[in-house]
Amino acid sequence: MYAKKSSVCGSSSKEQEAVLMEERPDLISSLPDDILKNIMSMISFKEAIQSTTLSTSWRGLMSPYSVKVERNLVRPDALESKRILESFLGSRESFRSLKLYLDLCDWDFAVCTRGAHGELYLDFSGQKELVPCTFGLVLDHSSCIGPRFSSVRNLHLRSVSHLVGNLVGDLFSSCRILETLKLEKCLGLENLDIKSNSCLQNLEIADCPNIATITISAENLKSFSYKGALPIIQLINSPHLVDVALNLGDGLGNNSFDCEEVLSLLSSVKDVEILTVSGWLIEVLCSAGVIFSGLDFKFSKLKEFRCVCSKISSKTRDSLACFLNATPSLEELFVKIDEKSRTVECPLSNQYWHEPHLWKDYKTVKSNARWLKDLKTAKIAGFTGENDELLLVDLLLHTGINLKEMTVFPSAQSDDCASWRVGRVPCSQLKYIKLKYVLISCPEIDACFVLTEAKNCGLISHNVKYL
Repeated sequence: MYAKKSSVCGSSSKEQEAVLMEERPDLISSLPDDILKNIMSMISFKEAIQSTTLSTSWRGLMSPYSVKVERNLVRPDALESKRILESFLGSRESFRSLKLYLDLCDWDFAVCTRGAHGELYLDFSGQKELVPCTFGLVLDHSSCIGPRFSSVRNLHLRSVSHLVGNLVGDLFSSCRILETLKLEKCLGLENLDIKSNSCLQNLEIADCPNIATITISAENLKSFSYKGALPIIQLINSPHLVDVALNLGDGLGNNSFDCEEVLSLLSSVKDVEILTVSGWLIEVLCSAGVIFSGLDFKFSKLKEFRCVCSKISSKTRDSLACFLNATPSLEELFVKIDEKSRTVECPLSNQYWHEPHLWKDYKTVKSNARWLKDLKTAKIAGFTGENDELLLVDLLLHTGINLKEMTVFPSAQSDDCASWRVGRVPCSQLKYIKLKYVLISCPEIDACFVLTEAKNCGLISHNVKYL
């Protein structure tokens, strides 16, 4: 049934691999296959792939087998592909790859790779030359047709298209003890509906540029990560969520901004302990008139908040201050300034009223900010020393009355790769500072910022520079 192994493995060119093999003696190939397979059974699939340059035998074990299947795989009642997968998963070999071809075609439509610890990777990127069609995908554990894949705990789906939607849906329903699902680079996917049993705990969706709606019902889901343009996301019956990441670096994409839908999403994640959000989303909500301290919900359990911004402007700073008013238990704050991150302006139709202190002078913003009594750590990455960044630092030093550590990391464009602890010191007290420091003045406050080397961050400090 299985054809001869094909020689596709690794992302390096043949020339690069040859150089590596010349520089490094192959000490692994002399080992029996049984020992190599035993080693593979104890490491993850990712680690096995990364180590394929060490040995030709190791690479050979990772090379995929080739199988042709009937062209009717797109029919809902076609079970041939699932039966092949069942046989593949039932094999005792710890690591093995399977490449599925359609008959009458020369291109493969799927590469299946099984790893240790219940990992299954399905890559459908062989169809990338086809014209993508929009489609919806329903992943439902409540219906199971055909074989059950009881060994799969971690399912990674890549480049799912309209041609294999039925196969993927049936595969998902057959994975009854699935704990982790990752879906990425699915061109044409518009609507995603996931209904899971009590096992699914981790869900990641990334780089699906056409996606418009995501509906998730998973009662034991603990971690949810989304990366891409903002869609409509509905989290239904997910009371155990702990960690949520909304990395909306692609802005709105082709979608429109719906303030009520976004607030509904934030309300559904109000009880998480770790939250990552793109800064533009908070800024647009505030521009639309959202008063976070006046909402009927707060992020009362939030311990760690991460925010990614393209830059720190006065609106970004004030919006962040507004959001932090709804995080009474916050302990750790991380702000990353990434110039590659997209900036989104609030649609004119949503600009109707603002919280009284928004877009006002800094003193008014500062006086309206609430104490963050539990805040212990604040870090800003991509720091350039611009005025609005300094005022954000001042605001955090003001509201974090029990703050133990305030650290800034210079931007990648800076000549200084050190990390610095930040303190606010009256100018008259500077002569008492014994450590090397960077002094930054800010016209809008009466004190100076003193940056002392943060040695515990493990970064090498350059000579002191005055900004």
